[in-house]
Amino acid sequence: MSFLEFFEPTIVTIKLLIRFWWLWLAPTLFVVFRALWLSWRQQLFKAAIPWTLLELKIPREVRKSPVAMDQFFAALSSVRNSPGDFEETYINGEVTLWFSLEIASFGGDIHFYIRTPDKHRKAIEANLYANYPMLEIEQVSDYVDQFPDTIAGLYERNLELWGTELVLGKPDAYPIRTYLKFESMDEERSLDPISSLLEGFQKIDRKENYFLQILIQPADPKWRETGLKIVEQLKKREEKVYQGPLGEYTDRPMRTPGETEVLKAVELNLAKPGYNTLIRYVYIADKSVADGQNAKRVVTTAINQYGAQDMNYFQHNTSVYTQAKYNVFPYFAPKLRAEARKVRMWENFRKRKLPEEGAAGKWALARPWNFNLKQRVYVLNTEELATLYHPPTMLVMTGSLIKRVEAKKMGPSVGLEMFEDKE
Repeated sequence: MSFLEFFEPTIVTIKLLIRFWWLWLAPTLFVVFRALWLSWRQQLFKAAIPWTLLELKIPREVRKSPVAMDQFFAALSSVRNSPGDFEETYINGEVTLWFSLEIASFGGDIHFYIRTPDKHRKAIEANLYANYPMLEIEQVSDYVDQFPDTIAGLYERNLELWGTELVLGKPDAYPIRTYLKFESMDEERSLDPISSLLEGFQKIDRKENYFLQILIQPADPKWRETGLKIVEQLKKREEKVYQGPLGEYTDRPMRTPGETEVLKAVELNLAKPGYNTLIRYVYIADKSVADGQNAKRVVTTAINQYGAQDMNYFQHNTSVYTQAKYNVFPYFAPKLRAEARKVRMWENFRKRKLPEEGAAGKWALARPWNFNLKQRVYVLNTEELATLYHPPTMLVMTGSLIKRVEAKKMGPSVGLEMFEDKE
């Protein structure tokens, strides 16, 4: 077979596409135009969202377990919005609103924040007060404004940045270890899973800053469909046919205790409301003390406790974190790629950005050395989120990790509205 004969089918296909261009060109251009139009309208919708940053003032004693935060997230899931018709989808560009759960350490001084769209501020406050009556909530200015807007600005102030995003190692249906696994009937044996992170955030130099950002967006209930398929696969047992004295017989092996436990855990995981989630971790420090590898160890140590190899676990998204090496695809220009990742990471962190809804939006925001295609959003349920983010309990109070409110606060007013002002 000659060289040209080998490629003959491809050549014939190209000739047919050229000859009948009038059949495929218009539909193709329409699909591309619709995707780009939708991405543009969604960008305008996002840019017009007014935001509020709330700081949670932690009381001296928090006697409630993370189950209170579990209930908070369950109630918050009811505010989910989504486009319902052509106008909301293609004219308004409406997308489901999201929230940002944040823990910041400024040289060891730890603060808890929640960033919310203005229209949901009352829902946030009402549900937090309902579950933590002694909590104080204060609207504050955005702490990211104390830093320059760009990477170049950080460098001018002699600051260095390291950042990463965390992803799940298995499909969303498999749960991580949650606060229920850390609790015990014996109070002295109970653990608060957030304590490891706070310890790492507190024991740092005054010139270092650690930031954990958990973006959550109420998920479409259809997220469970994929999980239910996994449940069906776990339930199935391969039947084997054996030859016995009386002829052939079929046997289905019994499920092991470990397999039964996994199946039960997946089913329970799917029973609670879910949130599309992206966890972003950023470290900023003066170059005289900057240690990106230590920052990486702090977050790795904190997240390892949530993992279980037979269930689920977190890992770094190595395609987006601010490191690049010759031995990792695409193998060349690691310094340029790492710098482009820093630019993207800092921009996404400042704006609390979730990945674009569609491929067109991702490609529209592509840049040299960073195509913006590798971010991953996954679903965590309310129990998992409450494990990752909650006011530290009494179990964490033995160390002076965070500044707490000394005086007790009265509960919220009876007339506090949860949603928008009444007309």
